[in-house]
Amino acid sequence: MNKLFKMILPLLIIGAGVGSFVLLKSMQKAPERIERPNLGPLVESVEAPAQKVQVIVDGQGTVRPDAQINLVPQVSGLIVWKAEAFKPGGSFAKGENLFRIDPRDYELAVRQAEAQVAQARYQRDLAQQESDVSRQEWQRMRGGDDEASDLVLRLPQLRSAEANLASAAARLEEMTLRLERTVFKAPFAGRVRNSQVDVGQYVSVGQAVAQLYSIEKAEIIVPVPDGDLAWFALPVPVDAQSDEFAGLPVDSGRDEGTRSAHLFARRGADAVVQGSFAGRRHEWQGRVVRTEGELDPQSRMARLVIEVDDPYGGIADGTPPLTVGMFVDVAIAGRQVEGVRIVPRAALRQNDKVWTVGSDGLLKIRQADVLRRMQDDVLTHIDLNSDERIITSQLSGVTDGMKVRLVNDSKEAGS
Repeated sequence: MNKLFKMILPLLIIGAGVGSFVLLKSMQKAPERIERPNLGPLVESVEAPAQKVQVIVDGQGTVRPDAQINLVPQVSGLIVWKAEAFKPGGSFAKGENLFRIDPRDYELAVRQAEAQVAQARYQRDLAQQESDVSRQEWQRMRGGDDEASDLVLRLPQLRSAEANLASAAARLEEMTLRLERTVFKAPFAGRVRNSQVDVGQYVSVGQAVAQLYSIEKAEIIVPVPDGDLAWFALPVPVDAQSDEFAGLPVDSGRDEGTRSAHLFARRGADAVVQGSFAGRRHEWQGRVVRTEGELDPQSRMARLVIEVDDPYGGIADGTPPLTVGMFVDVAIAGRQVEGVRIVPRAALRQNDKVWTVGSDGLLKIRQADVLRRMQDDVLTHIDLNSDERIITSQLSGVTDGMKVRLVNDSKEAGS
């Protein structure tokens, strides 16, 4: 009996399991099928409202002086004195004495020339008196009937004496000028780049002894693409005071509804110069004064000259000097344009098209009229509805009118 029960028990367990499975299977309900609408891919977008924008043309360059000269003596001699600041890096004011050549030889030459003038004046006066006496004698002997010849009146001798006096006076003026040139005065406010001058040194005419540069103004050469010249005012390269140019604007701070190939004004565009000095960023005000005479033959870029007045003038107020050789960034104030949109460069598609999405969630392909391409953004005219945004995401297989979802809308729905 026990043996039979042990054989039947596994079969009963299996049968019970199968029955339970069949019972549960018959009680199971089929899952409901839910239709999910195609919401389209998620995209990121930005607003691009139409606005009035002033174009800024950026560039970089190195500061250089607007004037630099080699100091060359016009007289020879021994240097007997020099200014304490007349050393490399030293500063000086306009008209300040820089160094002096021994003047004694030139003082003696002036005294000799003065004596020659006095002697020539005596000879002229003597010849004048002799001519007057000859005229009186002729009138007494001949009366007023005949005209005396120049030789009788000793006029050639008088003219010779007057010429000798003029020559002696010119010689005195020359010697005086040479004496003045023994003292070297600064032609402008500036600094010494290098100098080979020292007390006791003999210098000769035509021998360069120092190099000076002006600090009254500074210049920065800024290469810019030729196309950027259309965005700011260039100074007229001729006489702007003539009547022909009287109607030109003073600067470029005016609205420009249409693009033109160039814009000339009586005064060039303003510019902001920024550079580092003593570990801090500082800025100076300048303006465009001219372009160099030709395009760079290798890069085909125009070379602008930015001028900064009085680059050392702000030291008293805590502004550091705009030092020669400093590498600076330059921002040129360009013209103002209305109704433009600032679009990220990543949002500009092939053939200058953009993708937009409105409140209906449909992607639209719009044509953009690109005005200016910058490093990160693009200035463009695009016809957009008030609810449309610019799509910045990268998608494949894009078609006009396809459904998309905005990332911001998805976040709000999820919250």
